[in-house]
Amino acid sequence: MKYAPFDEIRPKLEKQYENAVFSTEDCWTEEQLRQVWEDHKKENPDEDRILSRAFLISLILEHAPVAVEKFNAFPGKFQPFGLLGEDLLAGYELAKEKVPGFVPRGRDYKRGIGWMVDRSHTAPDWKVLAKLGLPGLITRAEGKSSPFHRAVVMVYKALAEFCRRVAKINGNPVYAEIAEHAPKTLHEAFALAYVLHDAIEFAGEEVRTMGRFDEIYIDFYRKDIAEGRLTRESARELIKYFWIAFYARYQGKRFGKNFCFGPNFNELSYLGMEAYYEMNTVDPKLSVLVRSDMPQDFAELYAKCIRDGRTGIVSLNYDVVVQGMIRHGRTEEDAKNFIPIGCYEPAVAGKEISCSGSAHIDLPAMILAVLDSGKEYATFDEFKTACLEELRNNVRIMGEGQTLCDIAWKYVNPVPLLSGTFDSCVEKGRDISDAGAVYNTTGCVASYFADAVDSLEAVRYLVYEKKLCTLSELDQILKDNWQGHEKLRAKVLREPAKWGNNDPRTDALGKEIASFVSDLLFHLPNGRGGFFYPALFGQMVVENGEEFGAFPSGRLAGEPLSKNMCSAIGMDRNGITALMESVLKVDMRQFPNGTCLDIMLHPTSVKGEEGLKILVSLIRSFIAHGGSGIQFNIFDAAILRDAQKHPEKYENLQVRVCGWNVRFTDLAPEAQETFIRQAEQIA
Repeated sequence: MKYAPFDEIRPKLEKQYENAVFSTEDCWTEEQLRQVWEDHKKENPDEDRILSRAFLISLILEHAPVAVEKFNAFPGKFQPFGLLGEDLLAGYELAKEKVPGFVPRGRDYKRGIGWMVDRSHTAPDWKVLAKLGLPGLITRAEGKSSPFHRAVVMVYKALAEFCRRVAKINGNPVYAEIAEHAPKTLHEAFALAYVLHDAIEFAGEEVRTMGRFDEIYIDFYRKDIAEGRLTRESARELIKYFWIAFYARYQGKRFGKNFCFGPNFNELSYLGMEAYYEMNTVDPKLSVLVRSDMPQDFAELYAKCIRDGRTGIVSLNYDVVVQGMIRHGRTEEDAKNFIPIGCYEPAVAGKEISCSGSAHIDLPAMILAVLDSGKEYATFDEFKTACLEELRNNVRIMGEGQTLCDIAWKYVNPVPLLSGTFDSCVEKGRDISDAGAVYNTTGCVASYFADAVDSLEAVRYLVYEKKLCTLSELDQILKDNWQGHEKLRAKVLREPAKWGNNDPRTDALGKEIASFVSDLLFHLPNGRGGFFYPALFGQMVVENGEEFGAFPSGRLAGEPLSKNMCSAIGMDRNGITALMESVLKVDMRQFPNGTCLDIMLHPTSVKGEEGLKILVSLIRSFIAHGGSGIQFNIFDAAILRDAQKHPEKYENLQVRVCGWNVRFTDLAPEAQETFIRQAEQIA
């Protein structure tokens, strides 16, 4: 089929979800769907949860209204009328009955811990999907009588029928083909990935990665080129039609859809990166798996994207990530087949469900708790030990709450659409929510590292070295939010060393904290037969900052927290090299669930061809010296100030916010200010 040039129809494609028009042809009304669903529940009150969920998913795929979008190379939207969401809530209620003490989401800012049923860091086995297609997935699950296998067959047959309906309503033969056989062309492979993605997400699990793009689709691309179905230019157009659907779903206001490139780059790597540059949109986001043998021309191609404002790219150290995953229990072969399952968190493709964002530890909370205890400690080492023991206790409490969430997941939301692609799930007859994967890990993210290091260093300086106050006096100063102690605050902001400046003593303290956190989590059992999976990065720094009072470091109550492995805002005083030196002292393999460093550069520092080489050199140097993940913002503070005043002039101004990109003009003023302050520092 031929479609309009992408640029000509792009505005319509960007609004394809919110402006969708649904057909009534061979479709049921909401009332009909609800009636059949209610009748089914009454007739099957004791039905296994996975079968009841599969019935509802199938009911919607086979009968709900389908969008009419003949202009679109990738149609495939349906109207679930809220039924799937309502049943998901019922799943949480069922889990509360089945798992005593289960709390779906816990958050204790005083202890600095959080836990939840993480339904937002999953991905099917994209390679298996492309190889077997829907008929192959159905065939390998048929003939087995377990509830899981019956559910898998049910939902994939329904998804095939959905594809037939899409094909009929939209006159799209590609969808008719993927209903009957494994994909044979690039268009078919993209279409199948898209419909499964959306079906899984509407069924309650957020698919956070589309896998290794250049590896999964290269054979389809080469065959289409060889047989004359596509040219390089028409393939570029097809990629744009495919990728814009992921932007259209959330309009750039979610966490971004990850497409991975490398570590073995091919002609599709280059074509995809060129399409990404031309699209210039906040979503999807890309991960590049970097080794020392990365071709220089490809490195400069994606560095150009970053330099020119397409900053939704993170560079990940392939070898360091693999080594960390092996340490945590993966085989070498499996570890080498990892994909980023969220922002930077790796998981073995098709073999691991890492739930990488399940649990959180806010590191500064341990210091505030010890200060608030009213106890005095004779030496700094005793105080530090008390803080680490507080952290140990908090991790224990977090682990108990998270373990119940792990156990409850199979009652909350079994997902046969996702699990049926996993070889291990089919072999075991168990859903991914029921420990069906080979590796069933639970991510725990330790956050606001620089704030913790700086605060401990400040306590050492204020209380034990300069003796400017006691612990109890410092506690009261923080409760007063430093009011009446402005001179003391100025001193603590200025004089003690801060994380990110290559200071030996402060960096040694950071290394000690990092190792302690890693050891606590590395072999901590979870509730699905696996282990917790430690990460070291900080996100939602503005939103969570509002929940915390003042810190010993001089940070005021409500101010933003430190991001990822970076210094606290404004505290990296010795330049990029010193910041990188501090970060590189931490063994990133201790945090196999991911770490990342954010770098902000002024546009003049990476200007022209020489500037691209400088940017590539920064990436290669960080990776060569053991860094795990690195990402960039390229800003002029004056431009950001002008964007605040005249947002209509800067609709495409992107900003890398932790592990995803957003439009700068979509940020709250408080969040905008964090980037402006950083940009002003490097001006």
